[in-house]
Amino acid sequence: MKKFIQDFKAFITRGNVLDMAVGVIVGGAFNNVVLVLNKQVLMPIVNWGLSKISGLEYGLYTILPNSKLADATTENAILGPDGLSYSVLNYISWSAFIEAIFNFLFIALTLFIIVKIVVMLSNKRKKLEEKLKKLKESEKVQEKVEEVKEAIEKVVPEDIIILKEIRDLLANKSGTLDK
Repeated sequence: MKKFIQDFKAFITRGNVLDMAVGVIVGGAFNNVVLVLNKQVLMPIVNWGLSKISGLEYGLYTILPNSKLADATTENAILGPDGLSYSVLNYISWSAFIEAIFNFLFIALTLFIIVKIVVMLSNKRKKLEEKLKKLKESEKVQEKVEEVKEAIEKVVPEDIIILKEIRDLLANKSGTLDK
């Protein structure tokens, strides 16, 4: 039991769990935004469009055969989507189904965009890291080149030293030769 508690504590204190909790909270809030967008903006437009089609004035629904219209003596009548009173009402609300599809599509589209952005940023980061690595490698190569040049300058053959001395003497005597 003690090991289980320690493992659970380690799991909770990891940063990923906090990130996940924030994601769940933001996801819940986003879900509410999508629901309101569908119920208050899109579905009224869809229902208005459906009302222009003959027979769909009250929306898109199917009243099932076991539904019974209420007569004048029926108490607790149920108002149907078609505006009639029913004693027994069973119907399929296609508008609710369309709304659920819109919810799914908006959330899927948003997640798709988020994943695309994350992948794009991840690829850019990898490319920048590769460029930085190459730059560091080229700087190391340049440092090695400079070290080799310095080493070459330090190791000058004796005949080159004698030739330089001769050149300098000639230049001093004639004044025309450049160093």
